[in-house]
Amino acid sequence: MTANHTEADYNHHSPEIAQDPYSFLAEVRGKCPLGHSNELGGFYFPTTYDGVKRVFAEYKTFSSAEGAGLPDQLVRLLPVDLDPPSHTRWRRVLNRFFTQEAAEADRPRIQGLADELIDAFAARGAADLVNELTRPFLAMTTLPVLGVPLSDRQMLSEKLLWMVHHRLNDHDGWVQRYGEIAGYLTNLVAERRAATERRDDLLQCLIEEEFDGRMLTDTEGYQVLILALFGALDSTSSAMSGSLYHLGEHSEDKQRLLSGEVPWEGAIEEFLRFTTPIQALRRTATKETELDGGIVHPGDFVLAINGAANRDPAKFADPDQCIIARDARDHMSFGTGAHVCIGRHYARVMIDICLKTVLRRIGDYRIADGFEPDYTSSEARALKTLPVEFTPRPIAG
Repeated sequence: MTANHTEADYNHHSPEIAQDPYSFLAEVRGKCPLGHSNELGGFYFPTTYDGVKRVFAEYKTFSSAEGAGLPDQLVRLLPVDLDPPSHTRWRRVLNRFFTQEAAEADRPRIQGLADELIDAFAARGAADLVNELTRPFLAMTTLPVLGVPLSDRQMLSEKLLWMVHHRLNDHDGWVQRYGEIAGYLTNLVAERRAATERRDDLLQCLIEEEFDGRMLTDTEGYQVLILALFGALDSTSSAMSGSLYHLGEHSEDKQRLLSGEVPWEGAIEEFLRFTTPIQALRRTATKETELDGGIVHPGDFVLAINGAANRDPAKFADPDQCIIARDARDHMSFGTGAHVCIGRHYARVMIDICLKTVLRRIGDYRIADGFEPDYTSSEARALKTLPVEFTPRPIAG
């Protein structure tokens, strides 16, 4: 086989690329769809839906065992940095906290949180829906499930979000915060291990259950919790804020959803496709193989770009348009295969409650004049702010 690829210095940590990664990826796709970047030590990246899906699905060829981040995180994140069968055994223990049934049973609590947050600004007639709604909503929903005190939400949010979005431009600051979070979470695991009161949350599971035939150390408990926190404090928030941005710019889609013309369930899948909150995850090739018309070799890093799959016109017609009536159920926003996102059921419930509550409570909201979207860069891509204005409303109840 003759090697072939498109040289293009893609970097998901670039603030410039983060503003519009899809045009960059479309240009590569139009040549040889396997891209190669010299950034971050060098890596290949497929740009077709089928290519990205294959990287996620074929774990024996594209391994997670050397890490899923690019560049590497300072610690191994568990269980995402494992391959089956170990990964499967870990997930079997963790899954019960994140099932569809668990998420649906939690709806009343989640609904109360959404109303509580909107109550805080409904009478004002203006809000930043990222920093006053979607980010705190995600954290307040998920931290109790993980077993992390809500009183520490602000501290954790500030440190973890900084770590996600600044690990290339301030390495010393990144290392410092990693150490601070490591100390906090390791102590949290140790304190729970010494406590006499049992709780039904992920932290309790980490100290009581066997993983792959043995009990976890406090450090391994931290390695599970920090991965869960990265998801709990960022990714689903970007799907919610991106959806609210679209609806604020397209009042006709608000009406189509409110009237029932377009079912919410399908629209949420399209919002997930269009926003693609997690943009990319790394794998390492274990053998020579063809990918998207080119060749990768053992040891090559391969970046599976969820956003490239979700904007492939061979899979989704007019992919750069958010078409809420389309069937987008095959999107790659949660990945696929053994490593499919464990929090996907909670994410769908949170998005459903957030969007419906906003339209019920402040449905005439509009994007503030002069707003220009600005996106974070990293594996996760999210709006930094979303200022809106609306008719002031009384608080719920």
